Amino acid sequence: MDSIALLLVITGALCHAAWNLLAKKASGGLPFVFLFGVVSSVGALPFAVWAWHENQVPLTWLAWAAIAGSALMHAVYSLVLQQGYRNSDFSVVYPLARGTGPLFSVAAAILLLGEMPNRAGWIGILALLTGIFLISGAHRIHRAATERARAGLFWGSLTGLCIAAYTVLDGWAIKVLGLSPLLFYVLCLGLRTVILAPQALRNLPALHAEWLRSRRYIIAVGLLSPLAYLLVLFAVQRAPLSYVAPMRELSMLIGVYLGTRLLRETLLPSRLIGTLFMIAGVVALALFSQPSP
Repeated sequence: MDSIALLLVITGALCHAAWNLLAKKASGGLPFVFLFGVVSSVGALPFAVWAWHENQVPLTWLAWAAIAGSALMHAVYSLVLQQGYRNSDFSVVYPLARGTGPLFSVAAAILLLGEMPNRAGWIGILALLTGIFLISGAHRIHRAATERARAGLFWGSLTGLCIAAYTVLDGWAIKVLGLSPLLFYVLCLGLRTVILAPQALRNLPALHAEWLRSRRYIIAVGLLSPLAYLLVLFAVQRAPLSYVAPMRELSMLIGVYLGTRLLRETLLPSRLIGTLFMIAGVVALALFSQPSP
């Protein structure tokens, strides 16, 4: 990985952790998700026009079905993530969401596709399970893990399940249908906002109140979220995905640090160790995804 690709990945990880931190500080519901989606769609419009112009693959009905399915899953993901941030600590929900996504994706590959992990894959699965165990506070069950920790385990894992669902669908659309990743992403982004629009626009006073309360967070999240993804796309153009994907997971460690420093959350040693286990697990699963020599 050259220095520019490395810089792109690290910057992308910082952007990803930052927008999640701001989303936690806002702790909004559907109005917040809809409004930052509007900002994201407007910000991504130039990229959408360019990607549409450069697209060489016709958008069949199957492609549009994949786009619609991914947009729906992204909408559910955003709402579930915000629910988690309202009910638990950032340093619990964020690493769990980031780490359980790859775990569920591998489980789907085993159950649905018959793919069996190699040694690195099983090590990754074990590391991720250990990380979940530590971050959720399950190891302190004899001292009764707090209600917030249990809520974090539930919502973080549910967010990870959403991530796994749209990851599998997105991978199928790009690899099997041959869609442009950038075009697919920006179309999903716009359609996600359209899906949320009927419910969001039903209560205009709530939208106005959310804008007045959280407009700084709405604009920042709306811009940083697609930027984080685009930086990864540019990095993949310069370096192998097998290097880029594990490096992205630095965002978990960054997120735990920001949650401690800026949100004044208690950094339990078990949470830090659990996060490190989850990073190691994601790296091992990335190695598993590569063909054996």
